[in-house]
Amino acid sequence: MSSTGILTVNLNSIADNWRLLSERLSADSQCGAVVKADAYGLGVKPVAKSLSVAGCRTFFVATLAEARELRDCLSVDHEIVVFGGLSHDSTYQACAKDWQKYHLTPVLFSVACVQRWVDFCLSEGNKLPCAIKIDTGMHRLGLSDLELSEVLSSKLLQHVDLKYCMSHFACADTPSHPLNQTQMSLFAKASGELIKNFPSVKLSLANSSGIFLSQSVHYSLVRPGAALYGVNPEPAKMNPMKAVVSLKLPVMQLKIIQAGETVGYGAEFVAQKKTALAIVFGGYADGLFRYLGNNAFGFCSGTRVPLVGRVSMDSMVFDISELDTSLQADLAYIDILSDQQSVDDLASSANTIGYEVLTSLGSRFERRYISDEG
Repeated sequence: MSSTGILTVNLNSIADNWRLLSERLSADSQCGAVVKADAYGLGVKPVAKSLSVAGCRTFFVATLAEARELRDCLSVDHEIVVFGGLSHDSTYQACAKDWQKYHLTPVLFSVACVQRWVDFCLSEGNKLPCAIKIDTGMHRLGLSDLELSEVLSSKLLQHVDLKYCMSHFACADTPSHPLNQTQMSLFAKASGELIKNFPSVKLSLANSSGIFLSQSVHYSLVRPGAALYGVNPEPAKMNPMKAVVSLKLPVMQLKIIQAGETVGYGAEFVAQKKTALAIVFGGYADGLFRYLGNNAFGFCSGTRVPLVGRVSMDSMVFDISELDTSLQADLAYIDILSDQQSVDDLASSANTIGYEVLTSLGSRFERRYISDEG
């Protein structure tokens, strides 16, 4: 029995999810993979290797540091694109030599970034790869229409190897939202202007949910992230993705309390009758949010057991009264993520999204990987 929680990651399911998404694409589109934030907390190196075996050749990360780590396990025939671009390059020169050393592609989302990359290319005497990001209404990162016009009229991009033009959906998980159509139109217009000057540039707009909107937005490359890891890209429909993670928390102690006795900080749970409890190792220090207290459930041998009282830093308490007494006596683990409770289910109990659940799962869990490669 492990003294910590056991987080099992099914790499075969991640690869199968990538293949499923690839099969949905239009004929001229390719499927990349977003593996930022340590592959959503699941381990970037094993995840990236599995995706590579499946056929993925374009990977996206958030920072320069993440890109360096990823390159250590991927050969240079795999493209690595850095969403955060030069904002994560703190060198005092135009840019760090690592962009060339590790064969990386920054995303440029401001005029200043474009100018800085051009200066670096000129200083190196080489047209180095980059991507341009257009703001089509999400207003997170990206060049506005006026900034794109400024960049094109200045001829700055003639000094770089422009690989991609991209943008990002804000509401793709809500297909009927009017902003989706607005963003599609704005991206088509902006990218059309860019293509006039750079006819070989590839276009990328669709994230996980965007892939399910329409084949018309698949363009050259799609960028799934959460869907690869089992999060439902179409929340209003049945999840088409395979489950990827399971999480078992070890039972540290069993006890019985009487009617009227309380559990946890603030004494928020009051037993209405004689109640059997299981105290498990795992709490908000491990990414199991305090909001779950008195709202969530675990599972034991298929039986749902409620989480009672507040979540502590290192522990949670479950009411196991509904379990057979023989099962109670030998109880070793309570399942938090399993076939009975998905990442999206747990996220709903915490009033959040599956993305946050995955990326919050703590480093104290023992990680085990299922893979055909062993």
